[in-house]
Amino acid sequence: MSYTIHEVAQKMGISTYTIRYYHDHGMLPFVKRDENNNRIFEDSDLEWLNIIVCLRATGMPVERIHHYLDLVQEGECTVPERYEMMKAQQERTLSEITALNKHLSTINFKVDHYADIIENNKPDMFVPSNLRNNPTTDQTA
Repeated sequence: MSYTIHEVAQKMGISTYTIRYYHDHGMLPFVKRDENNNRIFEDSDLEWLNIIVCLRATGMPVERIHHYLDLVQEGECTVPERYEMMKAQQERTLSEITALNKHLSTINFKVDHYADIIENNKPDMFVPSNLRNNPTTDQTA
């Protein structure tokens, strides 16, 4: 199936500008153009774009993604290097997830705290002025 750049942008949830950037920088090497010079995308191009979007979303620099895509095109002999790149990205992503889960726990605690205050019509004991008046109050704002 063929897609226009606008269809791809809508389908992938990214801007046409982003897609043009990746294409213009050689990261979508198989995208063809029609008689009006418009980009025409095939399903295989969407697979490449999906990898690019995934790697960018997990913090891989564009230069590293470009290198990875070059390795893919070089063929089977580059599988060990691609494997190491993906393992490193996996570790970075898992580390980010761990950190985000820790932050989410703190946010969840605060949401529960404020829900308790609202539902039970309690005063917020973590207000700074209350802390000054009652030094024994837990100071987790």
